[in-house]
Amino acid sequence: MEANTSSQQVLVAVDRGVALVTLNRPEVLNAVTRDTIDAIHDVLVRLDEDDQVRAIVVTGAGRAFCAGADLSGSSKWATREGDPASGENVPLDHSSKIPFRLFDMNKPVIGAINGAAVGFGASFLAAMDVRLISDSAKVGFIYARRGICNECCSSFFLPRVVGISRAVEWVASARMLTAAELQEAGFTSAVCTPDELLPRALALGHEIASSTSASAVAISRRLMWRMLSADHPAQAAALEARGLTGLMQLGDPREGAQSFVQKRAPEFKSLPSRDLSFLRTWWQ
Repeated sequence: MEANTSSQQVLVAVDRGVALVTLNRPEVLNAVTRDTIDAIHDVLVRLDEDDQVRAIVVTGAGRAFCAGADLSGSSKWATREGDPASGENVPLDHSSKIPFRLFDMNKPVIGAINGAAVGFGASFLAAMDVRLISDSAKVGFIYARRGICNECCSSFFLPRVVGISRAVEWVASARMLTAAELQEAGFTSAVCTPDELLPRALALGHEIASSTSASAVAISRRLMWRMLSADHPAQAAALEARGLTGLMQLGDPREGAQSFVQKRAPEFKSLPSRDLSFLRTWWQ
């Protein structure tokens, strides 16, 4: 396994096309600072640009996934400048750069929820593509309990993952949610024992890395997230047609068909970093 550290706060290890990203502040339950947010963002950018990485698994060191923002310097959270009525001079929250980056990824991001995830930790998970959870872990969208509203784009992602009624219930009650409730709502795809969690998440990543076209996955995940806000299926049909046209020109569909007929594993040659520039014209 190839391992490296982007910062001591975020660790990265890459094995057979799957990157394992570990939030590494266990002494504060992986609570994040501005520097941690920057480190997470830099890691996501680097891994998305690396064609050797096909899937990304994110987990936490120690007994928590992420306890939200590090409030040890809590005075800086007391006020915000700007006019809330007009929006003038109201800065975006620094943490918004993480869901923005996740939304534009070319490869799937899988959350392996090893322990408590609240605040930013919960919002971070909502913006991922797939989530698996330890049977002892809990997740809380506890904004109202801290006197704040949704943040980190969770008002966009959470209703799309679990539906509007469930999302409002979870945010308004601000309660901690068990693994069983999260799975029943579709927030997580599997509940695992603590020992099973990481192997299962990594196995899913390896399944993606070993058997699919990187370009096809990149186009498909972008289409599915964006079509959640489409007004008519015709929008999906039009962009799917453009995606298929682009892929045909890259040759991956031909290789997929030939490998099926020849009963062998496919050897896809396209590279998202090199071959998907046509996606830039789809969404401004």
